[in-house]
Amino acid sequence: MILPDFYVPWPARQNPHLATARVHAKAWAYSVGILAPKSDSFFVWEEKKYDQHDYASFCAKIHPDASLPELELMTDWNVWAFYVDDYFMKAFSGQDQREAAKEYLLGILDFMPLDLVFTRPSQSPTQTALKDLWQRTAPTQNLDWRQRIFSDTKRLLDAFLWEFDNKNSGRIANPAEYIAMRRQVGAALWSADLVEHALSVVLPERIFLSRPIQTLRACFADAVHLRNDIFSYHREVQIQGELTNSVLAMEKFLKVDSQTAMN
Repeated sequence: MILPDFYVPWPARQNPHLATARVHAKAWAYSVGILAPKSDSFFVWEEKKYDQHDYASFCAKIHPDASLPELELMTDWNVWAFYVDDYFMKAFSGQDQREAAKEYLLGILDFMPLDLVFTRPSQSPTQTALKDLWQRTAPTQNLDWRQRIFSDTKRLLDAFLWEFDNKNSGRIANPAEYIAMRRQVGAALWSADLVEHALSVVLPERIFLSRPIQTLRACFADAVHLRNDIFSYHREVQIQGELTNSVLAMEKFLKVDSQTAMN
């Protein structure tokens, strides 16, 4: 298939602290158990695979103006988010594991307490990493912001379960449902919350809830996720058999070939 032309008038800028953040993020991933020998934890990434992903480079483009401490924090958050996604896909597959999958996802939210008081110890790399991230992130933000990112994280985790159910039932969402859910499962809205922290600003709640800001957030999420679906269609759909892809949704709903759906 031929990729469509994309309107990209401004090249991405890169944060000058990339190299330092890259070293920090790997050390942090080891310290919380995300990277570990096979015998020590559920094996998701080996170091070579982690290096190929290069989350620091990804975050250096997302946050070109962040300070070094903020770029390190943002990179750690994204390492955690991608780890949770990959862990979930490997640990839970069949429909008989749905309750275990739901329990795992609900347990994550315990480590984002709005009052900053943790009520139980962490028991996995997912929880240990999130507890560390929350302690480094939430105290500098007000309650409105904490509630926003908590809610967006919950919606992200709910979308994981939606994706899980669709995959196990062989269900392909229609385009309208797909776009609404893709904004959650792809984590762009969650990522937009972190931008406020990275730039040391907090949008007042009345402005955050206004139509212009909500429209900007939706457009940002759609631009990121729908383009990603195009680039990843071959790997995700044709090789891995995934069903969460907008090209596939258009293809089946409109009854057209994949190139037409992509265009």
